[in-house]
Amino acid sequence: MQVIDSNKADAPVSAHRGRLDGWTIVRFAHAYESGGGLEQYLADLNQALGQRNRMTLIQMQMTTDRSRLAESTEELGESQLVKIPMWVPAESKNASINAKEPGLLEKCKTSFRKRILFAPVIYRSLTREKLKRWQVPRRSGEPEGAGAKLRELLARYRVKLVVLHSTGGADASEILDVAKQAGVPSVIVHHFANDRLASMALGRQILQATAIGGVCGVDVPPFLSGQFSNLADGIDIDFFSRKKAKPVTPAPSAPVLFLPARITATKGQLDLVRAGGELLRQGLQFQIVFAGRVDSDEFLARLQKEIVAAGLRERVSFVGQLNAEGLRDWYAAASVLAFPTHHHEGLPRILLEAQAMGLPPVVHDIGGTSEGIDHGKTGYLVPVGDRSAVAQYLGKLLRNAELRRQFGEAGRQLVEQKFSLPSLAERHETFYLKAVNS
Repeated sequence: MQVIDSNKADAPVSAHRGRLDGWTIVRFAHAYESGGGLEQYLADLNQALGQRNRMTLIQMQMTTDRSRLAESTEELGESQLVKIPMWVPAESKNASINAKEPGLLEKCKTSFRKRILFAPVIYRSLTREKLKRWQVPRRSGEPEGAGAKLRELLARYRVKLVVLHSTGGADASEILDVAKQAGVPSVIVHHFANDRLASMALGRQILQATAIGGVCGVDVPPFLSGQFSNLADGIDIDFFSRKKAKPVTPAPSAPVLFLPARITATKGQLDLVRAGGELLRQGLQFQIVFAGRVDSDEFLARLQKEIVAAGLRERVSFVGQLNAEGLRDWYAAASVLAFPTHHHEGLPRILLEAQAMGLPPVVHDIGGTSEGIDHGKTGYLVPVGDRSAVAQYLGKLLRNAELRRQFGEAGRQLVEQKFSLPSLAERHETFYLKAVNS
């Protein structure tokens, strides 16, 4: 299967609909009824596919509330979405959220796997055979009985395809095993940076699956050459429109540098504060607005100390976790999306949402961020950790409203051309059809 290159302009979306008419698809994901990027990705994708096809979508998802384990059904045009909640303990979900970044030893192990075990020659001659006999261990935050639940669904429905949006755990291996035993094709859609694919757990599950795709085409491991499909992402460009935004209150008194992400050490808040200190020394007027849940109280305390030390106490606001409407309103109120993330992102949705709203981004070049921006035309990519470059590009945009307008118009066009929901649905339809017909 060839890699779909989302750095090139999408081919025109097919006018033909109904390519998946009559299909029943089961999704498995560590997603909840509401939440972050994965939840929104699935909601948008299901809606887009359901509007284009007459089909049944069954979504196995998570809940921490034992009283909410009943199945539910929603109408999606002429299709239906059946939600199957599976219980996980709340403390295991929180443990996953608050997991620390890997230390030096783990980074060395990761480098060894990537450079040695998954080097194409060694992978083909040794690693692949080892993986076939390797059993993926169970992790915190996995639901019990995932395989048994899929077996039950296969007995109730004529399932055409199983799609995994969460992998790496024993629950995903159970799903893949049951699908294979039943003769039902299964595919993996990877939502994180592709360097994670060179791991023992994911390597084992890739062997079990019929096909592998992901949300970006950056850093695909060489052992997957010719097998990986870039499905990219898509957002509702009608929803993310400046015409639909409402004013925020209180109205900003200076240009806003906006960072909507979890308040945690890897998402770039500290880099933005330090860049803000440099901008302050240059005499620029601005405000910094952080939006997102606090994942680490310890990091929040450190961040607040840095804010005071940089002289930014009166210039920084925390507005908490926002819903989609709140995000849209702040995108419209802001001047720049400042996202110096250190996290190995897949393709961050906030890059697409911000540019759809005409908001130019300044973002670290890490993971798949380069696929969501046209450097020097819609925003700026900055080498990871280069705080002077972050400050330089933020200052350049703060000083030049006309440049922000030009970048904003180009960013909107970029999202319309490459990341609309119809184009996302088209890519998934093609991926599913190839997997079923392979």
